[in-house]
Amino acid sequence: MLLHSALPPAVAPAVAPARGPDRGRDRYDAALAVWQSLARALYAIAAAPEAETGPPAARAAALYDLSSALLLHGGPAFRQPVPGALRAALAGHPAAPALDPLLRAVKDHARVRLAVLRPTAPGRGRPEADLPAEPRPVSPARLAGLLRHCADGLGARGPAPLPPGCPDRFAGLGRDAFARLAAAVAPYDEEPPAPPGSGA
Repeated sequence: MLLHSALPPAVAPAVAPARGPDRGRDRYDAALAVWQSLARALYAIAAAPEAETGPPAARAAALYDLSSALLLHGGPAFRQPVPGALRAALAGHPAAPALDPLLRAVKDHARVRLAVLRPTAPGRGRPEADLPAEPRPVSPARLAGLLRHCADGLGARGPAPLPPGCPDRFAGLGRDAFARLAAAVAPYDEEPPAPPGSGA
């Protein structure tokens, strides 16, 4: 199944109509909200007992995959991809089996990021974007709405061809697969607030 490291057996949510002129802004806002939610999910892993790392790890893996999908569909590549939060999660549970899907999603995201940022021909690269110094908090409901708008703006199939170096599992990542990933990051009530200065 496409993106089997993070896709749940859930039915994709209904997709709200998107506003054509606002799709670029929706992708930017969604990418920023995904990074904020990802930081919170990673800090939740760090704070959880090892036996309870499964749910936040699955959520973090889905968020990494969503970030990869947004990159492939023209979303921004932020300059600081929550490295401190990831280090905290891995340091707290260095051998937890529940983190295996997360580690795969992290590695695949790095490959997507490299493929998008490093052009194979002049003019095909994309510059990194700076995170806002004080990003506005985004509620789970707002994140869900942004992701629905983004899904509605995608075609039935994903970008073709994929940039060289991208994992094959992202081939054909279109509207339905993106919506299923969005369903995987439904509100998670046990996220702790991220530490100050984490960008979340």
